[in-house]
Amino acid sequence: MPHDPCFFNDVPISSLGTEMAESHIASNDFEFPLVIRGSKNSLFGYLSPRDPTLAFRMWRIGILILITWVPLLLLAIVSGHASHGIVDVPLLHDPGLYGRFLFVLPLLELAELIAAASLTVQARQFLDSKLIPEQQHSRFDATVTDVIQLRSSFTTEISIAILAFCLATTFRLFLFPESSSNWEVHESVRSPAGWWYALISLPILFFFLLRWIWIYLLWSVFLFRVSRLDLQLSPTHPDHAGGLGFLGWGVASFSIVLMALSAMFSSGFYYEILHAEILHTKRSVYDFKYHMIVFVVIAIATLYAPLLVFFGRLSRCRFMGLLDFGSLVLRYDRKFEEKWIERKSAESDESFLGSSDIQSLADIASAYEHVNEMRLIPFDTKGFSVLIAAAVIPLIPLVATEVPLQEILKKLAEMMV
Repeated sequence: MPHDPCFFNDVPISSLGTEMAESHIASNDFEFPLVIRGSKNSLFGYLSPRDPTLAFRMWRIGILILITWVPLLLLAIVSGHASHGIVDVPLLHDPGLYGRFLFVLPLLELAELIAAASLTVQARQFLDSKLIPEQQHSRFDATVTDVIQLRSSFTTEISIAILAFCLATTFRLFLFPESSSNWEVHESVRSPAGWWYALISLPILFFFLLRWIWIYLLWSVFLFRVSRLDLQLSPTHPDHAGGLGFLGWGVASFSIVLMALSAMFSSGFYYEILHAEILHTKRSVYDFKYHMIVFVVIAIATLYAPLLVFFGRLSRCRFMGLLDFGSLVLRYDRKFEEKWIERKSAESDESFLGSSDIQSLADIASAYEHVNEMRLIPFDTKGFSVLIAAAVIPLIPLVATEVPLQEILKKLAEMMV
């Protein structure tokens, strides 16, 4: 008998708790190190533990700042480009630099804590929730192994590092040299701090960004291959996604990375607004409103794009559910009419008052409506709200360039009373 991707197992309710417990025990040893694997950890040698703690990551963030930010400051001080005097826009007055290396880079490192745990939970949930039948476990394990091998590939990590260096130097030295600040290039001569920024600091930042893009692509590949398995979806599942609702809130795993990207763009916009007179441009936050809107829309759409691979499965599950429950409702309606409407004796009227048939009719209709409201991709409102907040919060300081932050907070307080 061919498998229907949308069905109910004939399992007694009393045995469900036992099965779930056995499934949980069996999946306790499940590992999905998509985030923590890779040669980046080996940059710190054997001092890097298998599961870095928050304290260790804070130490690693300090090392990154010492490599990317501190040399820029010291070289700028030696060259006289750290404060006003020789250059119009000194290093200490460059908000883009603060944003990239004192906020964005630490966020990209700390994002591993949330993403590593969340992606592992989501991958394990396919097994815990019995979405994947036992005969498909070997294919699921093969998918996990292939993805983790790609993530752990030393060649891939080296390629990412080389690509990051090439992109950073090409963008900064050749494609967009005019975007360099005064502390980088003064009188057509690139300063020592400018060279360190182009050859060391910026490539490190690009390495982290490209590495997160690679993780996102591997997660997309994982979801695509899982979507091709014989998933056991349920049209009446309360998450309105056949049991895949955890993927809807799981998108928020990348919220910290999204916040880091938003902060990087925001600091760049703020630089142009803050030094508009020196740059001989008349810039305001209104000049960047479309840039911000396009960024938020593209970023959110990109994060939800991998979930589209379940569109076909969920569409068929919903369609089959509507057919099955539609037939069930029709059969029950006919029996109900035969019993209570076509019979008009006084005896039937008296028994009607204590009958549970009315409640059963309402329950069946409610189940049908539940199937009808099933979504075609996993989606969660709270997860979506987290992503919107992560993308918008770093952009708020730009609004403060036009309206004082004190007035914004005062207006928000007035709206609450």
